[in-house]
Amino acid sequence: MMSPATSGGFWQQVLDQLLYADVLTKGPDVLVLLAATVLVYRTFREKYLFPWVLGWAAYLAYRLLSALPAIRMVPEIILLSQLCYVAAVTGFSLAVLQYVRKKSAEIWILGLALVAICAVAMRAIWGDSRVLLVAVIVTTAAICWIAALQLVLFASGRRQFGAWLMVPMLCVLHLDANPGRPHGYSGLDVAIELLLGLSMLIIVLDHSRERTERLSLINGITNMVARTHESGTLVVSALEQLKKHTGASCAWYRYMLQDKLLIQQQIGLTERYVSSRRVLKLDESHAGAFIHAGAPGTFLPSESDTETASLFGEMHVAQVVVVPVKGKNTVTGTINLGLPRKRVFLPEELAFLSSIADQLGIGLENQHMFEQVVRSQRQWVSTFDSIDDIILVHDDAGRIMRTNRALLQRLGKKINEVIHEPLGSVLPNVPPKIHCPYCNEQDEGYMEGPDPCFGGYSLVSTSSYSEGGTAGLGTIHIVKDTTERRAAEERYRLLFEEVGEGVYITTGDGRILEMNDAFVRMLGYDDRRELLNAELGKKVYQKPEDRQRIIAEIQAKNLVRNFETNLVRKDGSTLTVLENGFGTRDASGKVVRYQGFVVDITEQKRIENEIKRRNRELNALNTIAVIAAQSFDLDEILNVTLRQVSDLFGAEMGSVWIANPETMTLHVRAWVGSTSLGAKVPEMQMSQELLDVLIANRPEFLTMEHLGLLPPVAREHLNELGIQTWVWVLLWVSGRPLGVIGLSSRTVREYTAMDRNLMVAIARQLATTIDKVRLYEETTRAYEDLRRTQEQLLQSEKMSAVGQLISGVAHELNNPLTAIVGYAQLLEQEPLSARSLDFVQKLYKQTQRTRRVVQNLLSFARQRKPLKQDVDLRRVIDETLALRDYDLKLNNIRVERDFSEAFPHVIADSHQLEQVFLNIINNAVDAMLEGGRGGALRVSAGIDFEHDAALVEFRDSGPGIKEPKRIFDPFYTTKVVGKGTGLGLSICYGIVKEHGGDITAFNHAEGGAIFQVRLPLTAKAREPQVQAPIISSDALRGKVLAVDDEEAVLELERELITGAGADVTCASDGAEAIRLLGAESFDAIVIDSKMPGEYDSPDVYRWVLVNHPELAARFVFTVSHATEPTVRGFLEEHSITHIEKPFQVSELIGILRRILASRKAETVRGAS
Repeated sequence: MMSPATSGGFWQQVLDQLLYADVLTKGPDVLVLLAATVLVYRTFREKYLFPWVLGWAAYLAYRLLSALPAIRMVPEIILLSQLCYVAAVTGFSLAVLQYVRKKSAEIWILGLALVAICAVAMRAIWGDSRVLLVAVIVTTAAICWIAALQLVLFASGRRQFGAWLMVPMLCVLHLDANPGRPHGYSGLDVAIELLLGLSMLIIVLDHSRERTERLSLINGITNMVARTHESGTLVVSALEQLKKHTGASCAWYRYMLQDKLLIQQQIGLTERYVSSRRVLKLDESHAGAFIHAGAPGTFLPSESDTETASLFGEMHVAQVVVVPVKGKNTVTGTINLGLPRKRVFLPEELAFLSSIADQLGIGLENQHMFEQVVRSQRQWVSTFDSIDDIILVHDDAGRIMRTNRALLQRLGKKINEVIHEPLGSVLPNVPPKIHCPYCNEQDEGYMEGPDPCFGGYSLVSTSSYSEGGTAGLGTIHIVKDTTERRAAEERYRLLFEEVGEGVYITTGDGRILEMNDAFVRMLGYDDRRELLNAELGKKVYQKPEDRQRIIAEIQAKNLVRNFETNLVRKDGSTLTVLENGFGTRDASGKVVRYQGFVVDITEQKRIENEIKRRNRELNALNTIAVIAAQSFDLDEILNVTLRQVSDLFGAEMGSVWIANPETMTLHVRAWVGSTSLGAKVPEMQMSQELLDVLIANRPEFLTMEHLGLLPPVAREHLNELGIQTWVWVLLWVSGRPLGVIGLSSRTVREYTAMDRNLMVAIARQLATTIDKVRLYEETTRAYEDLRRTQEQLLQSEKMSAVGQLISGVAHELNNPLTAIVGYAQLLEQEPLSARSLDFVQKLYKQTQRTRRVVQNLLSFARQRKPLKQDVDLRRVIDETLALRDYDLKLNNIRVERDFSEAFPHVIADSHQLEQVFLNIINNAVDAMLEGGRGGALRVSAGIDFEHDAALVEFRDSGPGIKEPKRIFDPFYTTKVVGKGTGLGLSICYGIVKEHGGDITAFNHAEGGAIFQVRLPLTAKAREPQVQAPIISSDALRGKVLAVDDEEAVLELERELITGAGADVTCASDGAEAIRLLGAESFDAIVIDSKMPGEYDSPDVYRWVLVNHPELAARFVFTVSHATEPTVRGFLEEHSITHIEKPFQVSELIGILRRILASRKAETVRGAS
């Protein structure tokens, strides 16, 4: 730290060095630049030049101190030079920041400068420190770099050479770390200093040039606003100059219309941008935001939506400037500039753009006002000329000052031929000493009368004319031609008096002011004075409220159209009129007068009502005819007809009665009205008096005078209802009454002759329709009977075909079954082990079961005459269940049997009972299968002691019977089409009834259906059948011929007969049998009933009957089923012994023993 003495010596030493040393020769460039800067500052007085001058002064001190010879020996000089350098770069940087308007960065510059000063001061305290030196160098370099960076950001997008020249100079400007070196100050340093100073001079000159250009641009636009009268040209010129001044690639002007901005003029925009962005919403655009802010601004395309940014990219726009255009009071639009490069705008630049925009706004507003004035003037002239009335302006001397086209056209002259000319020389028919024929004694007012110049009539309006507040300058005449109006008024008067419709005029309160003669005649008055001043609503209208409605409608709509009402004539009669009217209002809008036009439509209404009545009649007749032609439902026809007739004739109640031709009782089939006679009395017997009247007179129409002919119950009902009008229209067809149509009302109604004729016509049409429907119903019933007969015949044919098929199958089955049964019985007689004997018995049992199934099928399939005999119901039920045993097990249906110990016998045809039971079982199975597989069928049988009958009951677990009352009706079925004919249960019902029994069906409370069959009991008990054992007491003696086409059966018969002791000869067909019978003698013949070949079994029997008649009684036929029609007929005709296959061994041996025994007896009697 230097002491004061030391400090004084220091400054003396420095001064000596500066005086005696040749230092001034070391920095002439800096001195020159300082002087030039001072001169420039004195000329332009830019604010940023002041810190620049101070910086150059500090930099000059730095250069001079650095050039002192003793600087390396006096450390204090080095520190002083460094402080000068810090002050220099701080001044340079502050000048740059003030130029680029970055006051916010000045704090950083001053802060760094303070840091550098502190570092220098610390060096003075602590001595020579390299760290502090580096700190000074770094902080001063940072100051320069901050200024350079702000200058780069400002100059970006600008064509300013001085700013770009200054940037590198600031960056390379540096502090000399070793001052006093001979080679420390080089030519490069001089170049940097010169270029740095030169760059600021260029910046100042560029700034001055820009100001000049701005002023020139403002003057140009101002002059253009003054010279140009077209807003489009003005805007385009302004856009061109701004585009050139700012270096923009495009420029456009949007004018504001309500809440939208529309492109009016543009330069450089693409068609795509113009078409897609021609209209923008004010609140959704950047321009709107700047308009609301009231100041210009910029935005980047990236700040817009993607599509807009893309459009700007196509035009190479990097930044958009928006300047609101303001008029005197409001914003009228925006100027938009698209810059190819982003740049920073100074406040004065934005202010300049705002000034340009304001000038343009005021100019546009002035242009708009000028155009409005011109337009208004043109409109006034056009309006003046468009008036059809003559307008004439003249001065006090009678010279024409102004006029309109109407007068020129009337005169056939041009405007220059009449202006300033005396009225007498221009207007026709003007007397010599009168300067204006339209002026009267009054200065102002209206005058109507004959036109003095052009003839006809005119209405002249006269008023004084002045300009600029002066009085008595001239007179204005408006001449309106009223010739046609007067003629129209005369025509209206004539029309009012001579028109055929009634016309009236009333005051606002409804009193009659005027009317024409037609209105007076229409109301039946002789003199119109009888109606004048009368209140129209009360005097004329049948319903005064109708008049009030007319007035209300006129007050609401100012007119009324086609209002239909009734008026009252003088004699009290009424007429129907159609009224049109309107109202006349005063200045306040109050209706002061009503005018109406009345047309008499009484006759028209009568015709219309007649047409409507005829249309109703035709519509009713058409409806009746359509329903009669399209429907065969008598109830529907009668109901539709009755409704039409009741509506047509205005009847409150009505009924249609159909007569029973046998009892002559009337039965109601249709009625209208809940209290009508038909609703309360469904049928009634016609009295003899009524029948006598009908037979004698054959009337078609009965009225109240015939009311006494009705039954008492009908008369009482009509009296209770207070019927005042009653009529019966009789329905006749082919001379016989079918019924009646009755109409009645509680009010008196007179039916005209036309009404009666119409009623009779409808009654005849309805009678014909009823007869047609009855014929149709009879035809339908006959057809249904024929169809049922055909179905029964078809069913019989199908059953016959099934029987033939089953018969053939059974025959083929019975032959092997015969052999199996026979051999099984033979095996039982052989010495077998217990196990083998058990097998044989089981085989025999199953064979017998198969035999029963085949016999049941044959019995069910064959149609035969009923054969009633003692029947065991248990056996019939078991055999029937056996027929469905397989299906029941397959569908998992469980059969439960509940048979009483005292099981009854009945006299019946077992095959028909089997058919009844099988049908019931089939229906039960089908019902249970509707809900899926499985179920239970419970069959019970016993004695119903209450009814003294055998009872068989079938109960299933199905869904039950839908309609138990109809279950036995023919053709009633709930099965799908093709699965049932609806005849099964009907046939069962007939079979049971034919047996003297009863069959019923109902649903069980727990679900399922129950069928009960009751049959009369028989006293005879059925003894149990015991299988006849094979008797082998006496051996057979004789010769037997066995004939069968089945080899197995033939071998069995040979075995059985031979084993029984007789001789057997076998034949396999009828021809062989006849040959053997012709060649040998036999004691008995066992032959199958069906033999193939040339001779069948009947042929063999007939041959024997002819050639060996003694053998005819010794035939034994083996048959598959004795009930087969052809076989049964042949056997019954010849009383031939027969046996059914498969037969028991004992049966065949027993029959042969009987036949051979009789043969032996015959031989003995012959020998004796």
